[in-house]
Amino acid sequence: MRHLPYLIGLFMLLPFAVWLGLDLTILPGSTRNLDLPLVAALTAVCLPLLAWFFLVNLGFLANSMSGADEFARPRNTAVRLTIAALPWISLLGSLASVPILAAEGLAPALLALPPVVGALIFFAIRFGEKARTQDRHRLRAKAAAAPRNRGTGLKALGSSALRALYAVPVAGWLLKDAVHGRASAKAFLAFNCFLLLAAGIAVFGYPVLIVAALTLVPVIFAGLFVLTWA
Repeated sequence: MRHLPYLIGLFMLLPFAVWLGLDLTILPGSTRNLDLPLVAALTAVCLPLLAWFFLVNLGFLANSMSGADEFARPRNTAVRLTIAALPWISLLGSLASVPILAAEGLAPALLALPPVVGALIFFAIRFGEKARTQDRHRLRAKAAAAPRNRGTGLKALGSSALRALYAVPVAGWLLKDAVHGRASAKAFLAFNCFLLLAAGIAVFGYPVLIVAALTLVPVIFAGLFVLTWA
């Protein structure tokens, strides 16, 4: 369960991976501005900051779903090491880009830009980690003092919505059987969903796959919200 947010995060990055793969193979041209040395260097220097925000939020969800303190650092060792390395990746990468940009003939004033941005991102991530450490005890105390009955109304609403979903002919019956029936019912439901998706693609084409992937995004986030609601 604690690895589920990271798997969802990888799924969310899938469109970017597909886009980059297409750009590097059969549909080149959409990243032509990244061919500029200075733009490419600044983009690479800024990526660790985006990765930090991404991993910190996923770690918050992963800790909460595993029953750990959601305000603590991520329990996943690889994620913890990656977060610790991100500021250094930005700083050292910005310094390493200077001789490469100098070889491209950039003006001296522009050569200082990547190191300045790298240093700012280095201190921004370090400051963010320090602020998280300082706020951890305050947020933990606030969460402990908060009333624990706030999820009652949400659970009642979720139960009502689930009962309504179970009442839907065929689809609702299959879902109810998968939840409350035998273990094999879950496998049959997954197989039926696969057949339905394959039939849709055969009839309407690949847009069905895109629509299905986009539909999963709010469903997954709603599920995460329900699972992590105290």
